[in-house]
Amino acid sequence: MQSYYQMTALEKWTEDLYQRIGVRQPSDISIEYIAERLNIWIHYLDVRSKSIEASAGMYSMFIDNRLPPELQRLEFLHELCHLLRHAGKHTLMPEQFTQAQEDESERFILYAAMPYSMISARTLPELREDAVAELASTFQVPVELALQRIDQIQRRIFQGQLMAVMERNEDRKLIHRHIR
Repeated sequence: MQSYYQMTALEKWTEDLYQRIGVRQPSDISIEYIAERLNIWIHYLDVRSKSIEASAGMYSMFIDNRLPPELQRLEFLHELCHLLRHAGKHTLMPEQFTQAQEDESERFILYAAMPYSMISARTLPELREDAVAELASTFQVPVELALQRIDQIQRRIFQGQLMAVMERNEDRKLIHRHIR
């Protein structure tokens, strides 16, 4: 089944980032581990989470300390996407542009919190509910997020299978045309 899975460009970028900074197992997906490798200063405060580039290559991130640790890590991943992929002042950008950046940051959370390379290296239970529970536990994410990721992976595998069938049908049509 894995051979049918196709990563998106953002997912591939995330996997490459993790490879480059040495994130190899679920326990590496922590605020401290990633922040240290990317030279990000983390500040836990009574504020909404946000990130800033202090100077070239120096980053600071404010994480809402009122959130439980599990959600702080998801906020960190969301802000990490903004730091590494988005430039400019949001107040000066058109609303559609800032919304596109927010959407990308939300997709990034799925890929960064539960990388496909780490999921595919595991043998997940057959039952969907058990697989979701195992992902949530292994990657320390809310069950809803694990369910979203499982659904996304299943859709991509199905899409890959469908594309393979369509390609085989096209090949058959070409062969039949040449035989006639």
